Amino acid sequence: MEAPEEIHLPHARKVFALRNIHFWGVKAVGFDMDYTLSHYRSPEIDELAFKKASSLLVQEQGYPAWLLEQHFDPTFAIRGLVLDGTRGNLLKLSSERLAVRACHGTHTMDRASIDAAYGPRRIVASAKGFRSIDTLFEIPESYLYALLVDALDLGIIKDKVDYLQIFQDVRWAIDTAHRNGDMKAEILAHRDFFILKDPELPAALDRWKRAGKKLFVVSNSDWSFTNGVLSYMLDGQDPARPNWEDYFDLVVTSSRKPVFFEEPQPAIPTEGHPKAFIGANAGWLEQQLQAFGEEVMYVGDHIYGDILRSKKNVSWRTLLLIPELGAALQRLEEHAEDLRDYLRSETLRRRDLQRSSFLKDKLNRNREHRHLLVARLSPEALHALDHEAAQIKAEFETTRARSQAQEAFVSNLDRRLEAAFNVRWGSIFRDGYQQTRFSDQIQQYACAYTGRISNLYFLDPSAALYAPVPTLPHERI
Repeated sequence: MEAPEEIHLPHARKVFALRNIHFWGVKAVGFDMDYTLSHYRSPEIDELAFKKASSLLVQEQGYPAWLLEQHFDPTFAIRGLVLDGTRGNLLKLSSERLAVRACHGTHTMDRASIDAAYGPRRIVASAKGFRSIDTLFEIPESYLYALLVDALDLGIIKDKVDYLQIFQDVRWAIDTAHRNGDMKAEILAHRDFFILKDPELPAALDRWKRAGKKLFVVSNSDWSFTNGVLSYMLDGQDPARPNWEDYFDLVVTSSRKPVFFEEPQPAIPTEGHPKAFIGANAGWLEQQLQAFGEEVMYVGDHIYGDILRSKKNVSWRTLLLIPELGAALQRLEEHAEDLRDYLRSETLRRRDLQRSSFLKDKLNRNREHRHLLVARLSPEALHALDHEAAQIKAEFETTRARSQAQEAFVSNLDRRLEAAFNVRWGSIFRDGYQQTRFSDQIQQYACAYTGRISNLYFLDPSAALYAPVPTLPHERI
């Protein structure tokens, strides 16, 4: 792999820092596997999960055979949403945890319906009956649940009590589809179809290995699947490391994250593979690698199971892998001019709103003065006040009309920009000028984020990654 000739990397190849990371102090770097080291062809793998879960619901939970005729819609959901299993809704939350968009089943809810259901209160996504769509593996679950909510509303499903029972059944079906081995067996049987190879991954791992870092894998997948996926991706790519295990000092499978970070579990050796273990826990792993707390950096795609828990429970450095980031950056580049227009117009709109408020107060004060002083002022003075009021009113109406025109322009532009990401939900990172709950979680718990593991190749393992200097609004002068 060759470094780009230009000094500045393309945005899609960058690692974006939220906190300073001094890599010279990092002794061990760990990786999740699914959607971190490995990536899967979408929507094909989502369709597979959807079909497997649908079959389980029909065969073992008595759902109508109608479900087997349905096809997965890859455009329906995005990561970062919250599923409300009690009301049959899917929600997009702002950083303040307020619902900014929603669907009931597959049908978009208008603002009045959202307000009627949730009001102005914050939504606790960890409460009973809610589920965060934190990984790409959970996207099929969102659509399957939405379809069944529609089916219950239409009377296609007649023997299920309510949305919550459907929610629980879908959760069971998705989990079972991933656990029972059928889905994984099909992926391994067609690895060249379902698994996407990154030809630059071996060089990235090798650079950090040669820099003296201890590399490890902690995956919830079992040994058979982990071995099947990583051997396909890494075996024979580097003559110095012919086997995928040569890249890693330790491999933990069936880790049961987030339990891996929360509770002690025995480390069971994997027969024939001295560096591989089943279960284990973070404390045990630190002892094995002799790297503790912030001497460990962990890379994963699951905001809760990988990033939040590793940071809060064991104080590891965290690098969030966001597979959607490359596409998001491409959309931003394609709509760069629209974004500039949006920011410029929104700034002018707010300025005019502030000016309108000032003029309205000035006009009210003029009228109060005229009313209070009418008996004491000369006709000339009253005429002067009236003339001043007319001028203020004219400027007020002009300013207000301009701000309303800007509001309409900004609103239309915002809809166009959001639709470029997803017609129904917009961007996973923001909604209009508001950041999303997903963005807020990234900023709280990730030290850095990027779109591909191979982007690590462009970082110096012995240097530092610096975040932008943090500032408060009053410091941005």
